[in-house]
Amino acid sequence: MIERLLALAVLVASGVYLANVLPLPLGSPARPGPGFYPMSVGAFGAVVALAWVVSVFRRTPATAGGLTAPGAGRGRVGKTAGLLVAYCLLLGWTGYPIAAFGFTGLLLRGLGAGWAAALVIGLVTSAGTYYLFGVLLGVPLPLGVLL
Repeated sequence: MIERLLALAVLVASGVYLANVLPLPLGSPARPGPGFYPMSVGAFGAVVALAWVVSVFRRTPATAGGLTAPGAGRGRVGKTAGLLVAYCLLLGWTGYPIAAFGFTGLLLRGLGAGWAAALVIGLVTSAGTYYLFGVLLGVPLPLGVLL
């Protein structure tokens, strides 16, 4: 019940966020306006919130709680924090594509994904974000010593 309410609250919050972003000019992908990035973030948040609402309401009420014993997620939090520290330390040496691939793949693996799925998603995510930010938007991303 709590997870259902939380999912609906996040969906409503993302809708309010999107409603507040609408007055900003979007521009175009070649010349993004001040509302381009906030609209992208809001749309992504709304899609994720909608997927969460659908998945929570499709479960049976007995398993919809999703609550675990206190302290059950401390290991995951520690692993995630360690991966973030490693990512920051390795970013300048390995460069963005390799660091992002390793971070995403190992994070997904630590959260329970299989090796194949974690590596494929890590590869697609790192290549896609590098292409979007490094190539299309011209953001200077570190290439590191290896590249």
